[in-house]
Amino acid sequence: MNRIICVISFACLAMTQEQNESQSNRSFLDYNQKEVEQNYEMILAEVNEDRHRVFYFHKWSNFIVWGILVDIGLLANRYGIFLKQRLNLHSIIMGMCVLPTMIADILMSLIWNPPQFHGKENLAYWHAPIGFAFLGLMGLQSIGGLILKFCIENKKTQRTIKIQQLFHIYLGYLMYLIGKVECGLGFYEVYSHFVQDGKWNLIGFWITYILVFFWRVFLEFFYQNGTLFSFIFRIQDKQCCQPKTIQDALFVQHLIQNDLQSIQNDYKDQMWFIFNNDIVNLTGFIHPGGQYIWEKTKGREISRFIYGGQGLEDGSCPVYKHSVKAIQMIKQNTIGRINNINFVIQNNSVLQYNTNLWKLITINQISQKISYFGFDNEFRKISSQLTNYNQFGRYYQLKVQSNSLIHIRQYTCIMSMAPENIQYRKQLINFIDTQLYTKEGLEYIQQQPKYLNELPLIIKKYDSKNGFSQYIHQNQYEQYEITGPFGPSLCLPKQGKIVIICGGTGILPFLDLLDFLLQSVIYQIVEKRLGKDLANKLNPYESEFHTNLHITLVLAANNKSELIGSNIYFPLIHLQKLLSQQCFKMILKIKEWTDDVCCVNERFNKVFFQKHIGFISQYHKFYICGPPSMNKTIPNILKDLGVQEQNLHFV
Repeated sequence: MNRIICVISFACLAMTQEQNESQSNRSFLDYNQKEVEQNYEMILAEVNEDRHRVFYFHKWSNFIVWGILVDIGLLANRYGIFLKQRLNLHSIIMGMCVLPTMIADILMSLIWNPPQFHGKENLAYWHAPIGFAFLGLMGLQSIGGLILKFCIENKKTQRTIKIQQLFHIYLGYLMYLIGKVECGLGFYEVYSHFVQDGKWNLIGFWITYILVFFWRVFLEFFYQNGTLFSFIFRIQDKQCCQPKTIQDALFVQHLIQNDLQSIQNDYKDQMWFIFNNDIVNLTGFIHPGGQYIWEKTKGREISRFIYGGQGLEDGSCPVYKHSVKAIQMIKQNTIGRINNINFVIQNNSVLQYNTNLWKLITINQISQKISYFGFDNEFRKISSQLTNYNQFGRYYQLKVQSNSLIHIRQYTCIMSMAPENIQYRKQLINFIDTQLYTKEGLEYIQQQPKYLNELPLIIKKYDSKNGFSQYIHQNQYEQYEITGPFGPSLCLPKQGKIVIICGGTGILPFLDLLDFLLQSVIYQIVEKRLGKDLANKLNPYESEFHTNLHITLVLAANNKSELIGSNIYFPLIHLQKLLSQQCFKMILKIKEWTDDVCCVNERFNKVFFQKHIGFISQYHKFYICGPPSMNKTIPNILKDLGVQEQNLHFV
């Protein structure tokens, strides 16, 4: 019995031990199975993540491009006005926007395996088609941008560049808005209801999105306001008006010495201009309206174009008033100043306020639309006489003090038409005509005053909105801010022959020159008949009177009332006959015949100039000043006759 009990006990013990070992083995297997499953899930997750990389590339590349980079590209183009590589910088940045976007969208269309969305998936019905349309617009904008860049950098005249620019700008802004909206739609489609990480992703996106828009609005405000530009240029103001290189310093020296031959030979690739009295070097910059504009104005005084006084003479660029930012950019690239011959002498007094304010005290009507204006300033004196040929052609800049909407304008001071000088000229002409052989007659000639009582200008009235000429004809006794004189001289040769071609009020910039020539003729007549000592009494200010320069004047006028300055050039025609060698010839294109003058009523063409001017090669320079139609046609006629570009001078 005991043996039976022992056998049963050992059997139960063995069964219990076997059961424990079996349970232990099952637990081990279960543990291993769970570990394998976890590893499998991790591997599967990694595989899925690999599959979703295209999606994440699409998401983050588009966010970076259309949330941030596109703003940098637009701002580089707008703020880059003071950068030489503005167009290249804009092109590179916008190319960095286009390329990743196109790659991301193409990959998404080929490999569509996004993760599980927790947002408004129905937005995909809008997001996808808009995205594909966006691809087409990007391609169109990229091609258009490259064509526009080529046209802007081209030195030949571009007639359609304005239309191309407007198309590129407005299509660009449309794409900008679509890109921003697409970013928002994409994130909202994926993350709008994801409770955990996705929620914070969505919140972070909207915070960033708002900051990006605020950043753009912030900079746009300062761009429109001009504050940032003023700050930048105020910091760099100390560097202005100084040559930046040895080449710039040598160039300025040649220009001040009027060594145009060296400039044409050694600096023909330099893009230089004169703005007021500043010598500006814009070599390397690209004009936003087309490089051809700078090619046509290179080496010229450009204030009339900058302030919107006129467009290019050939009509390829209309009148355009430039912004304050453009003027700041021009001044920032000043490398020197031309010699400032100050015709306006400041009185000896301590001044506590703006001495450039002049009061309009005189308006005398010359014709229906043309009037003489005299300005007074108790702190300024105006010299009555220019003393040599290098001083002619400079202008004054006028600004209405009480109305900022009226445009700034430039006008030549006509000293010869001041009442004092008109009276003095009458005395001289009368002496030559009636008392030339009597020395006593000189005693009755009152000496030319050293200073004028008022600053004389002659202005034609044009009917235009916010036009200066219209305003000044209607507002006598107002104050005007007048600064100057500005600009280079006419760069007249010391001897030889020149031709002046002008129409209507285009004669005004040359009246002082013709008056100087008239005084030179009178001086030489008196010197020849009465001796040098008596002749010097007519030259108290030691002017360099001589008649080595021969002037041919071609003047077009509608009628005799438009012959401003006839009391200068008509006497000059007959008084020069008293000299052995004539220095003046006049061809008057008018319907009403005038005695003692070569009058014609022919069209300006090649036949006209061949007939009345003769051989073109005998003339050193051709000066042109007239209405837009004349400024457009005359240069082409002269070029066809063989006149070189550098010998044409617009005034």
